[in-house]
Amino acid sequence: MNKKPRPAKTPCFSHEMIQDCLQVMKSGDVEALFEIIPRIGVLRDRKFHKPLLEILAQSKDLKRREFAAYAMGAMGERAFLDALWKVFQASVKEKGARAEGLLVAAIEAIGAIGDDAAAELFLPVLQVGKGSRQVVKRQKRIAESLGAVAQQGGARCMEALLNLTRHQNPELRALSVSEISVAFWHRPNEIGDHILGRMRELTADRSRLVAESALSALQNLADLGCRRAERSLSEFWDR
Repeated sequence: MNKKPRPAKTPCFSHEMIQDCLQVMKSGDVEALFEIIPRIGVLRDRKFHKPLLEILAQSKDLKRREFAAYAMGAMGERAFLDALWKVFQASVKEKGARAEGLLVAAIEAIGAIGDDAAAELFLPVLQVGKGSRQVVKRQKRIAESLGAVAQQGGARCMEALLNLTRHQNPELRALSVSEISVAFWHRPNEIGDHILGRMRELTADRSRLVAESALSALQNLADLGCRRAERSLSEFWDR
């Protein structure tokens, strides 16, 4: 009786890719590091945890630390949050464009991981009123990070965005209402009445930028099938 031929073994590329990524983390230049972030995000292997944490905490090269933060965000592992929060809290006190890059990386990584506790931890920066352009840029990045968490169902981050619609800076008010709208794109009919009510209020905001952002947010929700947003728009045009 003839034996059936065995199927050829499929080569295991993932192991090789993991080892390649680890080698780049160990000795690669900065450009090579940033190129492997997509692969790290797909592979999400626990072997990446230790080298990423070491780079983030110990490297003297800020760009390498930025890489580690973005790679942690790509992996989406909650195990990285404590390390990222430490970097965020330390970077807030630093000055200069290079330190700002690391701060932004930490903010975006926290948002990508989706920690709803971000609302409270970002609060001190968000509460600053008339800040410098650098502070406003930080606040915008944080608003976007809160939006990323809110998209994943983060209730505390959604409330933080709602509170930001009352910020004295019109740019932040406009951005926050836009982020709220985006957070409900995949579930438009789940938006709360109090949130829609605030959007309606913002259509009469003293800032044209904010009013237009609120109108656009309502229109986007209406286009996605939210009947209550549609009614709100009709009421607006009937004024």
